[in-house]
Amino acid sequence: MRITREQGKEKVLSAAIFAVRWLLIAAVGYIILFPLLQMISQSLMTQEQYTDTSVVWVPKQISSVNFKAAWETMEYPKTLLWTVLVNVISACLEIITCAFTAYGFSRFQFRFKNLFMMLLIFSIIVPAQMTVIPAYIGFHHFDVLGILKAVGAVFGRELRPNLLDTPMPFYLPSILSVGLRSGLIIFIYMQFFKGLPKELEEAASIDGAGALKTFLTIVLPSSGVAILSVLILSVIWHWNEYFLSVMYFSNNNTLSVRLANLRMFIQTMGIDAKMAVTTGILKAASLLFIAPMLLMYLILQRKFIQSIDRVGIVG
Repeated sequence: MRITREQGKEKVLSAAIFAVRWLLIAAVGYIILFPLLQMISQSLMTQEQYTDTSVVWVPKQISSVNFKAAWETMEYPKTLLWTVLVNVISACLEIITCAFTAYGFSRFQFRFKNLFMMLLIFSIIVPAQMTVIPAYIGFHHFDVLGILKAVGAVFGRELRPNLLDTPMPFYLPSILSVGLRSGLIIFIYMQFFKGLPKELEEAASIDGAGALKTFLTIVLPSSGVAILSVLILSVIWHWNEYFLSVMYFSNNNTLSVRLANLRMFIQTMGIDAKMAVTTGILKAASLLFIAPMLLMYLILQRKFIQSIDRVGIVG
């Protein structure tokens, strides 16, 4: 069968597009994977191999000494448990309460809705560094509308509890839908809820279901893709949070704080703080820090990519 000139040009063009596509994928993959591969390689090197110019990528001798030192320095089991109790639980609370808030914004009309939408936008624009001082004072002497202060003045004792060094500075904002990047999570939910057919809710209303029952039995079960998207994003945002963890916790450090101050902890542990040793421990500690998030993403990555397409997250 003879191939015409036009067919030949189409095949050449198709092959060129295929080659360019895979070159771009390889280039992007290299840029993304290079730091991770370098981190793994250097974390398995001994101190002598850091000064050996013949060792570039593949260690001559694989050693776990850096991981052992990082494990002890970070107090990994204890710190990991505290990070899960604080950050992961607060992220889960946030995705639940933000779903309620977003459903109210996307489906109901109420007074001052535009004002609350403006406040929601401000919560995204204004960084946490601008509100952390009043938040710190509020959690140090926790009170609700001054009630505890007034009652304490009557009884002559301080009734306002100190919530610092407890998970409550993370839990309470998450419960009230004003936690870490809650505004973005609410907007993602709103974008998804607006795409749900209203006929489902109208049918539930005809059957006698109220707004809360409709949300719990109809809307929420249909929002699995949106919940998965915000779950992964919220957990990663909380896991990487350093600033608020430093402000609210003085004794109980999360993994992000331990990793950021690892050089100081290395010196307090009495480990040799030479540059080669310190670098190897830092690389190993970084791998221990990102390992839970990598594991979570590897398990959920297929559904997460599908959920991004359904929810419409871009940029």
